[in-house]
Amino acid sequence: MKFLRNLLALLVLTSLSLSAQQITGIIRGTVTDPSGAVVQGASVTARQTETGLSRTTTTDRNGNYVLLELPVGHYSLKVASAGFQEYVQDGVTLNVNETASVSPRLVVGSEKQQVLVSSDAPLIEPTVTSLGKVVEQQELEDLPLNGRNFSQLGLLQPGVVPLTPGVAEAGGSLRNGQAYAVNGQRPESNNFLIDGANNFNGVDGGFVLKPPVDAISEFRIITHGANAEFGGALGSTTNIITRSGTNRVHGTVWEFLRNDAVDANNYFAQQKEPLKQNQFGAAIGAPIKKDRTFVFGFYEGFRNRQGESELTTVPSVAQRGGDFSELCPGGKDSGFTPEGFCKDPSGQLFNVFARKPYPYNQVPPEQFNSVSKNLLNFFPLPNAGTNLLSTTQTLKNDSDQFGIKVDHYLGQRDNLSFRYMFYQLSQIDPLSPGGASVPGFPVGEDQRAQNFVAQETHTFSPALIGVFRFSFLRNKFLFGEREDHQPPSDFGFQYEPSLDVAAGPPFIQVNGYATVGDPITGPRNTYENVFDYSGSLTWVHGKHELKFGGGYQHQQINVLQGIATNGFFVFVPFPVTDAFASFLTGQPVVFLQGIGDFARGIRGNNGNAYVQDTYKISRRFTINAGVRYELPAPYTEIHNRLSLFEPGKQSKILPDAPAGLLYPGDSGVPAGLIQTEKTAFAPRVGIAWDPAGDGKLLVTSSYAMFYEPYYTGQGGPLQSPISAPPYLGTPQVSLPNFADPFNGHPPAPGTFSTPLTNLTLAPNLKLPYTQDWDLNVERSFASDWLVELGYVGTKGTRLPRFIEANPAVFVPGYVNGQPISNSSNADQRRLYSGCTLEDSPSSCQFSSTGEIAGIAGSSYHALEASLRKRFSHGLSFLASYTWSKAIDDVSSFNITGSAAKPVAGENDLAQNPFDLAAERGLSLFDARNRFVGSYEWALPFWNHPQNWYQWALGGWQLNGIATLMSGTPFTVFDSNDVSAQGSAPEITGFSAQRPNIVGNPNSGPRKVGSWLNAGAFQRLDTVTNAGQFGTEGRNVNVGPGYADWDFGTLKNFRVTESTHVQFRAELFNILNRTNFRLPDSDISSPTFNHILAAQSPRQVQFALKFMY
Repeated sequence: MKFLRNLLALLVLTSLSLSAQQITGIIRGTVTDPSGAVVQGASVTARQTETGLSRTTTTDRNGNYVLLELPVGHYSLKVASAGFQEYVQDGVTLNVNETASVSPRLVVGSEKQQVLVSSDAPLIEPTVTSLGKVVEQQELEDLPLNGRNFSQLGLLQPGVVPLTPGVAEAGGSLRNGQAYAVNGQRPESNNFLIDGANNFNGVDGGFVLKPPVDAISEFRIITHGANAEFGGALGSTTNIITRSGTNRVHGTVWEFLRNDAVDANNYFAQQKEPLKQNQFGAAIGAPIKKDRTFVFGFYEGFRNRQGESELTTVPSVAQRGGDFSELCPGGKDSGFTPEGFCKDPSGQLFNVFARKPYPYNQVPPEQFNSVSKNLLNFFPLPNAGTNLLSTTQTLKNDSDQFGIKVDHYLGQRDNLSFRYMFYQLSQIDPLSPGGASVPGFPVGEDQRAQNFVAQETHTFSPALIGVFRFSFLRNKFLFGEREDHQPPSDFGFQYEPSLDVAAGPPFIQVNGYATVGDPITGPRNTYENVFDYSGSLTWVHGKHELKFGGGYQHQQINVLQGIATNGFFVFVPFPVTDAFASFLTGQPVVFLQGIGDFARGIRGNNGNAYVQDTYKISRRFTINAGVRYELPAPYTEIHNRLSLFEPGKQSKILPDAPAGLLYPGDSGVPAGLIQTEKTAFAPRVGIAWDPAGDGKLLVTSSYAMFYEPYYTGQGGPLQSPISAPPYLGTPQVSLPNFADPFNGHPPAPGTFSTPLTNLTLAPNLKLPYTQDWDLNVERSFASDWLVELGYVGTKGTRLPRFIEANPAVFVPGYVNGQPISNSSNADQRRLYSGCTLEDSPSSCQFSSTGEIAGIAGSSYHALEASLRKRFSHGLSFLASYTWSKAIDDVSSFNITGSAAKPVAGENDLAQNPFDLAAERGLSLFDARNRFVGSYEWALPFWNHPQNWYQWALGGWQLNGIATLMSGTPFTVFDSNDVSAQGSAPEITGFSAQRPNIVGNPNSGPRKVGSWLNAGAFQRLDTVTNAGQFGTEGRNVNVGPGYADWDFGTLKNFRVTESTHVQFRAELFNILNRTNFRLPDSDISSPTFNHILAAQSPRQVQFALKFMY
């Protein structure tokens, strides 16, 4: 009874963290005698080679033993039993979250005699049913990594796909940590840990800290079917284990150098892209007290000046002067009638408001708007054709990081570990992902992150071990800091910036052309603090290995988030039928500016509990079963500055609010706007079967369910709090006066300006979840080879996405030959506008209203195969192949982030807000075929040189990574608002319109200047097709494939017995293959269907490392 009370108390203590994940491993097996009978009561001791840590247990009546919670490293295993010779096996390697199987067979004889065995543990883990591989230290240190980013090695595994370049660039450095999509899950749904502690960016997704590879012992990506101790995310879990000190002093000093002098030229660059990069640092580990206390520390600096080349569509010289004759097929020579009308009506420049064409497509200079003329130089002159600008701009990127880790062994029962890590980044981007697509509007980004972890491992008995952990993560991030602070008034505007520290030119979007001005969002100054309390208890009882755990996480997000503080104008082919002509005449279709209090204090609290049982029924069959309970609460705001949209309901908290806006404290509205879901139980079950019982063939299958917080992704927790009126208003003006959009009367901060633009949560929002299932076969042979073949399936449900909750209803009919419904009167036609077409837009209560709704879904099916050779005889390699299909409704929450154009043609909005099911299509990260292979080969000659030429030519090692992948799906879109839905600037600043499909778009010439079959698309006309939606499905087009070979070579020069110098040369994209990016997918753009950018050409890196 006393034991049960103590056990219960311990379980309560372990219920303290969101992610009490294991950072250790297990050694288990069965001890038998020469006849195969089990040996009961044998003493089994594992001693870590590096530190002298030892752990002892005894075999049970079935001859089984389990050594729990062992730190990763190399072990010597000793087995002793009366009547048998002592068994000693060296070289047992234990990796993170791994179960090493060692089953000694004892020899009859004196206990004073020894049987010595030297071998690695078997490649197959007979009790593990999850999928995923360990990236070991040798791979981290030897394989060529561009920028030495550890996450690149995650791409070596089956089912792991890199982000579409457009997705990564849409968020700038905000998305850098997201790295990859795994088995059909969104990139922001991956979880990242360092030493089992939280390393997840709770604001934008992805990882925060990225320690240098020389400070990492190993890391493991669990890609599918994780057991119940892992949760809090729908995708994979990446657990990094940092290095520790040992009983001997060891360290590394390094310098990696890159310079454009040895690089190739980008396909689209008019000159070689400048590059100067230095990556330097040092790491050292040492004992403070032998076998007791150890320390490890590191520092790394990074200095980068790198050119970025782009082709951008800009107005032609003629268009800048008002001459749009090039829009008419045949041009001035043969395209027009004697009266000056284009023979092809689709090429005629027309003014809808004036109800007359422009003869010969000429806009008279006297019609140019004075502000437009002031801004004309924002658009550079073309230099690569009639409408193309080729630029190479230099990105500045500097960072510094350091860390220290102390491990202390109190004795046989207690181990302590403390680690602190610091990272600082300073970046200036000349082409901000959320801003202008031409030079002249640089922005700065700064990040400072810190992480502290304290952990104790306590051995209550050989069969009962507890792990208790506290971690703190602080991530300070400044994004979108303007470098140019000229206020709008300097350009002729008659309104003021709403955030003085962010003064600058407005953001101007001219559909089909370059965007100019400062970013829509920003600056964003974010302070995120995350407090994690963790614990777990592992208990071996008979054939059961039980693990209990749970936890609590408290998240603080204090943010200053600017939204269109200098204004945001959108120009479309309306009222003039070319967007740049609308710009010249000063006729934007919409203006928006954020006004009010941009500061918010957001709080989040998450809890969980789990139980996991590894039930080894027999030597051939194991069942892993568990359940995890998740309890994430919706985000709250410290001053309750949140709002909910429920049409027709009147707030009692703010009685002056328009009917439809509710606030925390109103009837049925809790502090976080939505109810906390309390039924999130996630079962996990897996089976492992060894048909032959020899440990060489294993069949596994698993089913697992996962939940994650209500919305993650770029800026996820910030979306609703920042946009709540009246605390922050985003007044939207349709067809504004360009110079003075508020007509001299800007809305006062803290008031309900009309029409209201709002972004909130769907009242019925629930936790998203996924279901994973798989069937996998593993076969080892020749001691160092392992082949795996499996089927993997995933289904995502209730995934968050943006929807238009107040869509415009199309009113059919024409007046004077023009449709009644157009972009300018969308607000009067909205479901909950509170006005009619006869009213002015300012009399409407609600404009566009965005909601975060849990209505998206996804599915993924794959055949995944791999062949691995463990390092032996100087050679190791891994080959992975995935044949898959990924389908979803939208491939990332807030996919465009603050980007100024769609990502791969994909929008956060659905094309038709009344038919969301039509958005189902291929994922942006669908890679139908993907192969990746890596190798390390120590050349087998002259390793013991006898003369100078053997010394020079011997001892080299060749390393490489090869990647082949199918093309990325994408969508052709039309920036012309044919459906007359208007804009939704609180979600995105561009139309979700698509053309009709009348053929096979993927039967095109597949050339740089014409990738798709352009004849397969039928562009809709704003007059004859008004109110219609295109028939093109989402992501039905396929872009260029990808092929890349990275190569590295290194040689170690021995200085003394324990020190050597290593020289390295690494060539990324060694064959200099041009990997083209997606073509321009805006059908209204002059460069539609043209490929305008390519990924990096061949780049060369040299390095020197001193190791001791």
